[in-house]
Parts: sequence; C-alpha cells; structure tokens
Amino acid sequence: MNLTAKQAKDLANTIAPLLKQGLSPYQILASHPELGISEKTLYNYIEGEVFHEIAGITVLDLRRQVSRKPSKKKSKKFKKRADNKHLIGRTYNDYKIYIDDNPNALITQMDTVYNYETTGPFIQTFKFIPSGILFALYQTEKTSSAMKDGVNTLETILGKDVFRKYVNVLLTDRGSEFYAAKDMETDMDGSTRTRVFYCDPMQSGQKGSLENNHIQLRYILPKQTDLRSIGLTDQHSLNLVISHINSAPVEKFGGKSPLEVASFMYHDLYEKLMIFGIREIEKDRIILKPYLLKNR
Repeated sequence: MNLTAKQAKDLANTIAPLLKQGLSPYQILASHPELGISEKTLYNYIEGEVFHEIAGITVLDLRRQVSRKPSKKKSKKFKKRADNKHLIGRTYNDYKIYIDDNPNALITQMDTVYNYETTGPFIQTFKFIPSGILFALYQTEKTSSAMKDGVNTLETILGKDVFRKYVNVLLTDRGSEFYAAKDMETDMDGSTRTRVFYCDPMQSGQKGSLENNHIQLRYILPKQTDLRSIGLTDQHSLNLVISHINSAPVEKFGGKSPLEVASFMYHDLYEKLMIFGIREIEKDRIILKPYLLKNR
C-alpha cells in the first residue's frame, strides 16, 4: 500500500504519540482498527522511515526485544543449588503430576523483581493464569518472611473464597525468598489454602507467562535504575504501573486487555482488584515508559 502525503500524515498523527508512550505497533493497531493496516505493514512503514520527516518516527521508537534466556556460556557460571527439604514433593516434576491429576486447577505464577539486592524496593509479582492479570506488591525486604506475608496480603485483598478459587497453585522459582513453602501453603487457621511448586534451576521459561509480563514491567521500571528516583515509592505508585500494563491490548486475547477479559470472565477477581486500586486506563492514555510515574 502506497501512502499519499495526507494518509501518511494522518497515520503519523495517530501512532506517533502512542509510540512515544511505549506502546507496540500491535497494541496501537488493536486500539485503532480504523487505521486499516496490518502490524507487518506498520513495521515496514516505520523501518522504511515513511514517518521520519512528518513526525520524527524512526526504528529507535520501537521497543527493544528483551532476551531472557542466558547463553550456555553464561549459565555455566551459576552453580546448581542443592535440593532442600522444602522442595520435597514440590519440584517441577511434582507440579506436572499434580496438574495432570487436577486439570482444572487454576495456576498463579509468582516471582520477585528488583534492581538492587540490598536496598530494594522489591516487587513481588503474581500472574493469574488464565485471566492474564499481572498483580504486584511493593516490598521493602526480599526475605522468606516478607514473601510469605505477601501471600497473606494477597489473600486479604481477594478474600478467602476468591483466593482459593484462583490460587489453587503457586508456581515460583527457587530463590531463597520463597523457601517458606509450608507457610505460604497454610492459612492462618491451619488449613491448606494453596499448593506451592518450584521451577527447575535456571528454567524461568517454566513460568514464561509471568516472565513475559516482567518484560513489560521493565519498560516502565528499567534495570540499573534507582526505582525510587523515578517514582516507585509505595504500593499506590506500583498500582499505577500495574494498571497501565493490564490495560494494554494482548494479541492472545484478540486485542482485549487482561482487565477487559477479567471484567467479563473473572468478574469476582476483577472487582477485588478494582477495590484495591487497580483501574482500567483508556487505550490512548496507556504509558509503558519510565516517565509514567513522574507524571502522576
């Protein structure tokens, strides 16, 4: 499709501000089907500098692809951690057996994101499968006690019934902050509220759905940055980040956002998150850049 000067200008007027806000070509087109072009075509226009003189758009405005898998050479530097008692009955193989026996179990993946090991802040992340919702708690410590308290907080936010409905299984990695498996599995009254399982060492892809969300999280909260200096200072600011991520269109959901999907299919979960402070953001107001927190 050859664009006239007017068509190119009209297209640039729509996509330029959204690219600057950190949205991908797919997310832009999912929110603006009236543009009538494919994702591949839009990439070709940008890479061909069709909009360079009109709006200053270049390939540098496209988000970088983040590589998550360490090279074989790099991975050899990591020593395999010996299995401990908390892993008995909770390995990834145990997880697969459990899911085979309980095919309707709803899974929540859990991890921690941070930049500085000693000073934090630490973000305890949860991905509700299959609703696609990313949730996160602001933590000042990366300890097993803090992560256990985070699971308790999640149950308080959702309420016991909703928690047990959507968190049948917690799948996480083998970081030392997640060693308190029994405490995370057990409710305050001593009853079992969930099952905890651990991925194999150096196999982050086993909870790949959450890892993909971490890529989006890093668009707003980049590595090697003092997260407090860019505005991540409390749960309120983290809720804003999570709201923008969960409002972005997702190809897997046919251009719907996780919050739109949850509102329709998992409304009890959606309502609990809304009460806590997560909110839907208008498509053209979504920002997936660090300046999001500076503008609040």
